[in-house]
Amino acid sequence: MKAVIPDVPPFVVDGCRRTGADRPAGGLIVKPALFPLRFVVALAVFGLRCEVVVGAPEVGQAQVRIAGTQAVASSPSAFGFLFLFCDAGSQVAMMGRTPGCVVSAVAPETVEIAIPVTGVDGPATVIAEAVALGPLPVEVAVSFVDPVAWKTLAPAEKAELRATVQAASHGLMVRLHTRASAGSPDVAAVQWRRLRLAQGGTSIDIPVAASPGDSNRFPPPLLPPYHSAIEEAMIAWDWRMQDGLGTERAPSTYAAAIAKVLDRGDALVRDLQAAGVRLDDAARWQALRQRLERLAGAGTIEGPEGEALWREAHVLRRRIALANPLAQTGPLVFVKQAPSLFSHQLTQYNGNCARPGGGVFVLDEPGRSMRCRQLAAGKLPVGTYQFPEVSYDGRRILFAYCHVETVPPDRERHLGKFFHLYEMEADGSNLRQLTDGPYDDFAARYLPDGKIVFVSTRRGGFHRCGQGPCPVHTLALCNADGSDPHPISFHETHEWDPSVLHDGRVIYTRWDYVDRNAVFYQQLWSVRPDGTDVRIFYGNNTLNPVGVWEARAVPGSHRVMATAAAHHAMTAGSIILLDVTKGVDGPEPITRLTPDALFPESEMPVIRGDGRPIWHNPVGVHQRPAPMPEHDRWPGHCYKSPYPLSETYFLAAYSFDRLVGEPDPGRANLFGIYLIDRFGNKELLYRDLNLGSLWPQPLRARPTPPVLPTVAHASESKEGMFVLQDVYRSWPELPKGCIKRLRVVQVLPKSTWHANQPTVGLANISPGRQVLGTVPVEADGSAYFRAPAGVALAFQALDERGEAVQMMRSVTYLQPGETTSCVGCHEPRSAAPAPRPAALAIAREPSAITPGPDGSNPFSYPILVQPVLDRRCVSCHSPEKPEGKVILTGQPQGRYTVSYNALAPRVPYSDWAGKPGDFRLVNSEPVTRPGFFGARGSSLMKLIRQGHYDVQLTPEENERLVTWMDTNALFYGTFDPADQARQQRGERIAGPKLQ
Repeated sequence: MKAVIPDVPPFVVDGCRRTGADRPAGGLIVKPALFPLRFVVALAVFGLRCEVVVGAPEVGQAQVRIAGTQAVASSPSAFGFLFLFCDAGSQVAMMGRTPGCVVSAVAPETVEIAIPVTGVDGPATVIAEAVALGPLPVEVAVSFVDPVAWKTLAPAEKAELRATVQAASHGLMVRLHTRASAGSPDVAAVQWRRLRLAQGGTSIDIPVAASPGDSNRFPPPLLPPYHSAIEEAMIAWDWRMQDGLGTERAPSTYAAAIAKVLDRGDALVRDLQAAGVRLDDAARWQALRQRLERLAGAGTIEGPEGEALWREAHVLRRRIALANPLAQTGPLVFVKQAPSLFSHQLTQYNGNCARPGGGVFVLDEPGRSMRCRQLAAGKLPVGTYQFPEVSYDGRRILFAYCHVETVPPDRERHLGKFFHLYEMEADGSNLRQLTDGPYDDFAARYLPDGKIVFVSTRRGGFHRCGQGPCPVHTLALCNADGSDPHPISFHETHEWDPSVLHDGRVIYTRWDYVDRNAVFYQQLWSVRPDGTDVRIFYGNNTLNPVGVWEARAVPGSHRVMATAAAHHAMTAGSIILLDVTKGVDGPEPITRLTPDALFPESEMPVIRGDGRPIWHNPVGVHQRPAPMPEHDRWPGHCYKSPYPLSETYFLAAYSFDRLVGEPDPGRANLFGIYLIDRFGNKELLYRDLNLGSLWPQPLRARPTPPVLPTVAHASESKEGMFVLQDVYRSWPELPKGCIKRLRVVQVLPKSTWHANQPTVGLANISPGRQVLGTVPVEADGSAYFRAPAGVALAFQALDERGEAVQMMRSVTYLQPGETTSCVGCHEPRSAAPAPRPAALAIAREPSAITPGPDGSNPFSYPILVQPVLDRRCVSCHSPEKPEGKVILTGQPQGRYTVSYNALAPRVPYSDWAGKPGDFRLVNSEPVTRPGFFGARGSSLMKLIRQGHYDVQLTPEENERLVTWMDTNALFYGTFDPADQARQQRGERIAGPKLQ
């Protein structure tokens, strides 16, 4: 019975949840059992179209029993592949909501899959196809009730099975039965297909879908090794999801899917043949396109013949991909891990956010089998693991481990949990802990000289721009046995992912947001292994991608491979190839190796756990990438931890799930391991359906880069030296002859948890500062001076009035005894300097820093500025005589003082999020325009220079005001609340404890 009412946009009211794909075309389904006839009549009155369907069957969740025991299911994921098992026995694979499944039965167990179907009245017939997989016969049956009529299928035999029930009262149970043949000593497998229910001349598909396991169970249950039939089903399902066959978004046809597989496979074949690789399957591959054309011409491409061709194309392409000598890596070491409680760059590797589960594993035959083994299994308590690294001789493995048995409810309950470095032999023996203490130590890499570089919170401090705690982690160094762990980077905020380049330098990611936007500027830097010669490698003025992580040198190439990722999420995104001979900023050096995944946060919003977009910063996107079906099919899908085999081929982790960002966690089972190429071919090697698999690396020897000699020499003075060749080699350009001195400013790390708690001035989330003093610049623009080692330093180029013409919104630092040089002040780094005479500054002894005015170190507005105001200004700007309604006394007012609150807004200080408007304009980003900030851009200083009544400042008084304005108009020189209270009263402090 149907009641038809005029067309309206489709929606569904039927008492159960429906997706868009389930909606009836052009109307509303109403079930009389749920909605009375007067409701339907009311719809008709309002002109709505609906269909009243009587007895529409509904299919429930499948129940799986193995040898009479309820099977355990794997966790849910966007991948849509469900694995069910009981201990080490039989196994079942379900793919999305397709009308079929794969069963791998271990003798003598029987596997029963029961599927409830409601809304059925009268006689009904269930029909299913069964195809025997593997070399052994298998017994199968379909039924509604016992007894079961078994049928034996020979290997590769296909049969259609039926069962009929004569009377069904609103519901029935469809059952699929599978077992190995009697006397079989091994595993027998079957693929169930096209399961459907026929009634009254019509039929409906019956999806075989069970409820997934509990994704909130930690540590996630361990899965048994997959049977071969399950592995093959998972690989085929992965192909189907990549190609969009049956996907909810941007679905594809067999014709389109086969054409794309052939196009990408052709590029692979051409590349391998050009490299001299013999391909036994080349002729068969070339014949596939002719078959595609024949099927398309015959109009049968979207049927079983098209499906068979699609599968054959994928099987052949996989064989060709694995025939690549570069893909024959031998065993792969990797880590299984659930991502952090809080998906963010700053918290993803911290022990206080760690969730339990996983270990270090070896995939012995990648591409041939998914069987893997855990190294040092049971040697450590329940915990979480990350960053495996194989030694250059292939005999040892480094990794980080944190003992954690439960999921913390927030970031503050597990503050005593930390990652430490461990090492073991390649076979898992001789496990030993290398580091300890109240620090997170991770991302360890072997250095050519045998020492270990890693990332550690030993530097101290916290991030500045959000809710904490987010301890700062920077580069550190230890001996081969873990002794003498110490920071070698004194950057004031976070660093990640060190890796050794072919020339022996270390490449890593650094967050460089001193007075700049906190979302961007997580880009690549380089340093020598002893911590000297810190330099920008790529992207410090680049806004798209938001940041670049996980850089590794490409074998046989000067290029590096890395992950373009988001700020407000864990490291994952799109894999890129960087060639800095084409530039050190912008898109020109970037080749997108996985263009199917857009750059997260800039080109694709990052979502919360409930699916709502939350983080999107597209200001750097000037041209959208060419659209691809995957952009819509798998929005926000992502790659991570690339391991380059060449510029074209690489290993990486991949997730169909959309990248989730702050403040939520990603699913525990996000990533699988793949062999990927730049042509778009992607072959699954391993996927644990309960835990993510990350950081694949061949477990074999590799070339050792050269050992770089140390250029720092131990010095009792704890100093080093800077050589500046020419301050006028700059970008933007500086007027010739205008720079007379450099101001040396120490940038202080934040010592408290939360953003602006406390503030150090009006500037939002500003770092602390103190002025060490100034050094001379020679007439040729050169400078040569001593500076303290082990602290973060920034420079300002000063004119004849001592005002900053240009400011460094970054930091550098020295190791004790280091002499480092730079060509210019933000000089163009893609061009070599022109020949010129020796710099004048190096013809003399290095300059000592001339200290700044009183109150500049430790920095204190009441000591630095207020005495000038008391002498020159308060007589006209006091509570008794507030000329122009301006009062400049030093009385405390709110967080600061009366005079500071009056004057600081008249100084253009750097403030990336506290000013209205485009930060690129109002905060001069990414490149600082000369004279934009500080005294040269201040209306207050202009007033003083023009003459303000009879006020005449002495040079010392002028220096005080200029120093204050050029130091971002700060008030405090510490983040310590007690010391700030003293400073607000005008008292002196010893200085910040953390420097």
